[in-house]
Amino acid sequence: MICNLQRYATHDGPGIRTVVFMKGCSLSCRWCQNPESRSRSLDLLYDERLCTQGCQRCTQHSSCFKREDSTSSVTILRHGLTENEMRLTADVCPSGAISLCGDEMDSEQIMAQVRRDNAFYQRSGGGLTLSGGEPFMQPKLAQQVLQTAHQEGIHTAVESCLHVPWHYIEPSLEFVDVWLVDLKHTDADKFLQWTDGRLPLIQHNIEKLGKSGANLLFRVPIITDFNDDEITLNAIIQQAAAHYQRFGGSGEIHFLPYHTYGMHKYHLLGLDYECARKPLDRPELLAFAEQQAKACGLTAILRG
Repeated sequence: MICNLQRYATHDGPGIRTVVFMKGCSLSCRWCQNPESRSRSLDLLYDERLCTQGCQRCTQHSSCFKREDSTSSVTILRHGLTENEMRLTADVCPSGAISLCGDEMDSEQIMAQVRRDNAFYQRSGGGLTLSGGEPFMQPKLAQQVLQTAHQEGIHTAVESCLHVPWHYIEPSLEFVDVWLVDLKHTDADKFLQWTDGRLPLIQHNIEKLGKSGANLLFRVPIITDFNDDEITLNAIIQQAAAHYQRFGGSGEIHFLPYHTYGMHKYHLLGLDYECARKPLDRPELLAFAEQQAKACGLTAILRG
C-alpha cells in the first residue's frame, strides 16, 4: 500500500524523480511530518473546515460517526472503524471533509506511473525514489519495484530510517544506486524516548550496508529540543565522517532544519502533535554544522 506518488521531485536524490511514498513505519518520531504514512493500513482524515453544517450522511452510514447537533463538528470513534466503513463514509461525504490515505498498488502498477517520466530521468540524471514511511516495511514490494526499475536502467534511490531487520533490506541491495539514510542521534536513550526505536538496530544496518559497498548519503533532521545542540550535531557529523572514511560513499551530509509543514495532518488524523509549534530558527547552529562537516572533509548541504 502507498500513501502518495509524487512526480517531478527534485530533493529526493539526483535529478528529476518520481517518489513513491509507501505506508508503514517502525518508528514513531515525534516530529514526523508524514503521520499518514506510519500505519501500513488505510487511514481516514477528517477536515472539519470542509464539513457541511447539518449534514448527517456519515452518521447515517456508520455508528462510529456522531454529531450532537447541526452546528457541531463530527466526532469519530476511530478505534472501531473498519476499512469498509472508511471507504463508504468517504464516498458519501459531499464536501470532501472525509478523505482516505492509502492505495493498494502492485509493483507493475507503480512502475507504469514511474515510466511516464523516463525522458525527464534521462535528461536530468533522475529516476525513482522509494520513501515513506519506511519502504522496507513492505520488503517484497520494495524489492520488486527496485529490481524492475534497475533492470530498465532507471536510477534508484531509497529514503530509509533502516529501523527494520536486515533480511528486509538485503534482497534489494543490488538494485539500489543510492541510499538516503537519516542520522538522527547518537544517544540510544534519547533516540528511544523521541522515536520509540532502537538505535543499535539502525547502526548495525548502516555498518552492514557499508560492508556491502552500498553508496550512502547521510541526512540529518535538526529537531528542536531533540538534537539541536552543538555537542549532538558534532557527534552525528563524526559518525558520518567515520563511515565514509571506512567504507567510502558520497561524502555528503545534508542538514534538514525542523519545519511544521505537516503539523495540520495530526489534527486531520485525530492525533496530538507533540513537537515544537514553530520551525527551527537557529542560523548560527546551521552555520556550525556546516563548518564542522567541512572540517571533517564532508560536503555539507543545507536543505530548506
